[in-house]
Amino acid sequence: MRASSSVRKALCAVTVAASGVLLLGCSTVKLAYNQVPHLAHWQLNNYIGLTEAQTDRVRDELGGLHQWHRDTMLPAHAELLQKVQQQLPSAISPDQACRTYEAVRTQIDKVITQAEPKLAWLAAQLTDAQIRNLQQKQADSNADWKKEWVDVKPEKLREQRFKQLSSRAETFYGSLDEPQRAALRAFIAQSSFDPLRTYAERLRRQKDLVQVLQKIAEDRADTAQAQTLLRGYIARFNTSPDATYQRYARALVDEGCEGFAKVHNAMTSAQRLKAVQSLKGYEQDFLVLAAQ
Repeated sequence: MRASSSVRKALCAVTVAASGVLLLGCSTVKLAYNQVPHLAHWQLNNYIGLTEAQTDRVRDELGGLHQWHRDTMLPAHAELLQKVQQQLPSAISPDQACRTYEAVRTQIDKVITQAEPKLAWLAAQLTDAQIRNLQQKQADSNADWKKEWVDVKPEKLREQRFKQLSSRAETFYGSLDEPQRAALRAFIAQSSFDPLRTYAERLRRQKDLVQVLQKIAEDRADTAQAQTLLRGYIARFNTSPDATYQRYARALVDEGCEGFAKVHNAMTSAQRLKAVQSLKGYEQDFLVLAAQ
């Protein structure tokens, strides 16, 4: 279920500027969505340290991307949520869960494709100092991630995952009872999630990004090369060049689909109805936002 975070989150999350608003209460989605360009700019500035000239262009680009997403993707998100609502009252299969996962991935990929030229422009503007700043932020983030997920005993890791996943499930379904908690704990106990392997891939991706940015910096005027290099990085981010990790990632997705189905199927009729109502609220918010 951890691997299928797109199934858990992106069903009701707004994916904008290759980031997106994390799952929020329906009453706050509209406010959060309208703040996405500001939040995305803040995040970029925090990791890179934008110059004044870069800031002006980035704000314009984020504004354009946000409007495109409002016009194009919000209706698609709403349509997907509508389809999922039709499935939730009944038991679902792992195959159904995986099809939803793939549909969400397709929508996210469309956002990334739209953002790609804008990201390539920014990559070509980064100075050596900004790339070093990014590396430092990566190191700080890695230390926090390692402390939380790697440097812990197995029983604590299982409990952390249970708390995290049960909290997300309760956002949709309401309070969980013992049958649902048991199904969730059974999934976690059988999961092949390996923090060390996941951490190693995290480091590989970050090193890959820095090397791509450094390569782009060698000829900042070559925008075609910048876009090609960035596209290659995105492809390797989505599909690791490490064949062993590819098999591991695929196994996690398959396990996630199976785990999602088992936990859903352990829900009562009332809990499933609550999930339908939750998604309906997001669908309506997306349609209202798309019309603004």
